[in-house]
Amino acid sequence: MCVSDPVSTLEAAQQLQVTVRKMHDLETENQRLKDTLQEYEREIAEVKNQEVTIKALKEKLEQYERSLLAKNTEEAPDQNQDRSGREERESKGENLPNNYADKESQPQQSQDSRTEDLDVKTQSLQTALEATQAELHELKTKYDEESTAKARSLRAVSAQFSALGVA
Repeated sequence: MCVSDPVSTLEAAQQLQVTVRKMHDLETENQRLKDTLQEYEREIAEVKNQEVTIKALKEKLEQYERSLLAKNTEEAPDQNQDRSGREERESKGENLPNNYADKESQPQQSQDSRTEDLDVKTQSLQTALEATQAELHELKTKYDEESTAKARSLRAVSAQFSALGVA
């Protein structure tokens, strides 16, 4: 009876160890990508909450402006002093929306661009995550197939050694 050389089986076992190390590295990278994706999703949610807050503040400001204008129109111009004070308040009220619009447009544009950037980053991370998961699945399948083949080979070698009485 001929005993097969165990060197090839040991080399195969080493290859399996390398494959397992690669799979572990991919799983680590996969987890890191998931964590990063969750972080970006939290940032997006925060930006969206800020947008909701800004919208509510805009509505509140518009209500104040309307109530200020209504109050100014209700006042009777009894004295020159009252008239000049009302005119001053009206001019300030008119400038308020303009000043607010100028100041408001800059943060809104920055938030919009930040939201777009985060969406792009999230999409690219999602794509990378899916590709990594697919590669991981392929490697696991290949590893399972190789493990099964190597286990059969080891059983065959063990059986040959048992038949020879070496074991």
